[in-house]
Amino acid sequence: MQRFAMTMTSKGQVTLPAEFRRAIGAVPGDRLSLLVGEDGRATLAKDIDDLSSLQVIARRARAAGATREADGDPIGDYLVAEDERTKSPR
Repeated sequence: MQRFAMTMTSKGQVTLPAEFRRAIGAVPGDRLSLLVGEDGRATLAKDIDDLSSLQVIARRARAAGATREADGDPIGDYLVAEDERTKSPR
């Protein structure tokens, strides 16, 4: 088990150490969950759900320079549209 030290600011914010982010494979846009047991121990984990995983794959591919045009693949087309929607300013 690895241990990562963090300091909480007066606003309740913490910065996740780069080593921690690498250890769990977290990238910007990933969702994290803070789980607290009855004993008061907290566990921070990357959320794993199928849609988020696929969106991260699409985002990484786009960041690497891959492009994809809509081609009638409903899942692929949805992921491309959803990725664009989440990146557009509101």
